[in-house]
Amino acid sequence: MMKTKLLFCLIALCFAVTFTVSAKKKKKKAKTYLTLVTAFSQRIVPGIPGPPPPTGVHFIIVWEGEKNPETFFWRGDGGWLSCNVAKAKKIVNRRYIRANYREYETSVIAIDQIKKGDTLQLDPVTGGKFPIPAEIPATAQNTLFFKTAGSAWLSYHVDSVKKIPDIVRP
Repeated sequence: MMKTKLLFCLIALCFAVTFTVSAKKKKKKAKTYLTLVTAFSQRIVPGIPGPPPPTGVHFIIVWEGEKNPETFFWRGDGGWLSCNVAKAKKIVNRRYIRANYREYETSVIAIDQIKKGDTLQLDPVTGGKFPIPAEIPATAQNTLFFKTAGSAWLSYHVDSVKKIPDIVRP
């Protein structure tokens, strides 16, 4: 009887020690500001002569931050580019997707109207004269940079960008 109680106490002590050690080893979870849904590259071929339409890389993200974003920039092969932000909605009509090679439709949204859980499309645009801040490492490539109210520069590295078929305009 005494040996059984001692055995149960020993087992309980082992579980307690194991639980305490594993609880201390858990790392504090990093704060997530955005989730990347997809990154794609698509060229738009104009049908009539004129200035070329914007082309390049596009990102679909879900905003997870508690505070609104203030600005987005992309640092890729094209240098330091500011991003246009639009609200994105998944298209459910498969025929439309096949005909237009687009999975999301976009609508205008003011950056201060973005809420947690919103799906956004970020489109880097050329032509801005925004200097690269000193806080951005010179080695940073294929990275989205953004700020929220009162934050330093935050970043999200994009591992790969898929190429999707071109859109040919009439």
